[in-house]
Amino acid sequence: MAFAQLPVELIDAICQRGQPTDLVALSRTCSSIYPVAQRHLYRHLSISTASRNLRAVVTLARRPELAQNVRTFSLRAECATVFRPFLRLVGMALSRMTELVSLDLFVDPDASWILSEARCTYTRLSRFSCSLVFDSHVVEFLGKTEALLELQVDGASISHNALPVPALPARSIPHLSQFVGSSHVACAIVPGRPVESIHLPLGDLTAEDVTVLANSTSHVLIFGATATSSPLPILESLSQHMSSLIYLRLMTTFDFLEVPQPSFYERIAKALSSLADLEGFELGGLHWVNAQKNLQDQQPVWQSQPFAGEIIGAEDLDLDSDLFYVY
Repeated sequence: MAFAQLPVELIDAICQRGQPTDLVALSRTCSSIYPVAQRHLYRHLSISTASRNLRAVVTLARRPELAQNVRTFSLRAECATVFRPFLRLVGMALSRMTELVSLDLFVDPDASWILSEARCTYTRLSRFSCSLVFDSHVVEFLGKTEALLELQVDGASISHNALPVPALPARSIPHLSQFVGSSHVACAIVPGRPVESIHLPLGDLTAEDVTVLANSTSHVLIFGATATSSPLPILESLSQHMSSLIYLRLMTTFDFLEVPQPSFYERIAKALSSLADLEGFELGGLHWVNAQKNLQDQQPVWQSQPFAGEIIGAEDLDLDSDLFYVY
């Protein structure tokens, strides 16, 4: 039996496992196979300046029937290599990708206007990651993504933090469970939504921000953030308002004028001991461990050993030690 005479379902299953080059070859064999191969060829697209395949955006903008096949779309274009007409084509192509499930959009942070080209709703989009500044264009776009679960936004420089954060309607992204971005944008998005995972690599987290983020309608289980102030007030606020945390990571650029006193570590351990479900904690790159002796202990005992302040010289090394042998 000729390949073209196989049942459409079987051809579709074969195309699912085909590489792009194979799908291109299949699409050229006969007219009956062409639509099946094309559908899979454009299903998962990764476009970047480095890959030199930006022309695919032009094709998608001009051929809506192909854009409708796209399920995952990733675009990474350096600001210096693309111009406004190209970005306009990106917006046009996005407006035709009505069946998107995942979208990565890393372009000029100030090019959020390309999202305003979309006149449709994205009922299947569950993941959206971008480098765009959180503004009215992004807010309008999020209003069309009711199934969104994961969001990364506001990847621009810290200078944008001075801009006012637009209000996000309560009905937008009602199922959001993961957020990545800056602390000031998180405070506008997380409250009132079932966010369980929060990662804030940008911005300056404060104890007051923690009280706002704790207004998630679901228990926050994973939390990571960057701060410039002393971590103690933040940790104490976290222990009070996010008692269900399982993993906590806090990076701080706070300049300690001297080596912290033992009381500093004791206060950290006390704050952590109230987090009964906590399994992992990291502060400034230093991991803390639960030194609970046995299951009968009422509270976990969190400990961290500071780095040694002196370097062991070569003359002090015991080369006969078992540490220098691999068994």
